Amino acid sequence: MKPHTPHADLTKTAIGYVRVSTQEQAKEGVSLDAQRDKLRSYCKLNGIKLVDIVADEGISGSTLDRPGLQAALRMIRRGRANTLIVAKLDRLSRSLRDVCALMSDYFTDDRYHLLSVCGMVNTHSAAGRMLMMNLANYNQFERELISERTREALQHMKAQGIRLGPAKYGYELSNQLDEKGRRMLVPLASEQEIIARLAAAQADGVGFNDIARQLNAEGVRARRGGEWTGRFASAVLQREGKYKVRPHKPYSPRVPLVYDKPAAAARARELRAEKLSLRLIGVRLRKEGFVPLRGGHWHPASVAELLRYRDPDDRVAAAERASELRAQGMSLREIGVRLAMDGYLPEPGGAWYPARVAALLASGSPAQ
Repeated sequence: MKPHTPHADLTKTAIGYVRVSTQEQAKEGVSLDAQRDKLRSYCKLNGIKLVDIVADEGISGSTLDRPGLQAALRMIRRGRANTLIVAKLDRLSRSLRDVCALMSDYFTDDRYHLLSVCGMVNTHSAAGRMLMMNLANYNQFERELISERTREALQHMKAQGIRLGPAKYGYELSNQLDEKGRRMLVPLASEQEIIARLAAAQADGVGFNDIARQLNAEGVRARRGGEWTGRFASAVLQREGKYKVRPHKPYSPRVPLVYDKPAAAARARELRAEKLSLRLIGVRLRKEGFVPLRGGHWHPASVAELLRYRDPDDRVAAAERASELRAQGMSLREIGVRLAMDGYLPEPGGAWYPARVAALLASGSPAQ
């Protein structure tokens, strides 16, 4: 069987891609059917052969690891089409890094193309590619802005004493309002009986796991039809003030936790050189006091991103990386995209234009 060769003719054959996240499914104009109609109408009007439309339903655009998107990209690689078409660029991704990765891997030459019906993104030309990167940058800004506003609104509501989420176990929201206009919690008789039973069993020395198993065996369900666990039973009694967890004394002083990305990246590379897996590197970083930006634990994906981190001002490292990419046969424009993805920034800011990349390759010093 002969290997597939890129399309040499000018005929456009397209794979359509549509997506909605859980929050967007009910919004008018963003539904999957509305997106499909837009793609079909655009292809019919412009004489494009629409081979198929694949969908991701209820999946966030924060990652490229989506079954529908990966299926569409496989269809393009196998030669079923030479164009990926979306209703809007944010249906493809809201992440600038992910758009840069797709550009580098698929849409930097004449083999494959990307079209966006709204916004008229078209990677057939340099101007179209520049417009797409500008839109991707704005989409990421918009996503981060929405996240900030949501977080601030929730913090304000908590500060005002507004109850968030459903009623806790043992209670339900009534139609009565308090002095601030909030629905009041009232005891729910059926669940209060279970709480009393939990308290009695715990007072008799029965373990929480044994209590949970007994309730499940009797067909007594927790909230939303879930099964009881020892942890949930303990949490219910703690909220009611009927059980108090004794604090554990640490056996040894805790290592202070700090966020220091350059130091963490350097240590991660040392551990990677010792052949440790991404998971074990994350465990070691946490033990040594390094944490991600928002605290918590290191996951393999965050460790992988940390290993790719480079100091934006390290021009020697930027020149070495540019030389490596050039040796792989990349063009100056492709090298610029990769440098930006790896975190290297030109001085005094801006973008890696081909002239700057050429200067970096020639001198090994900051592009002027």
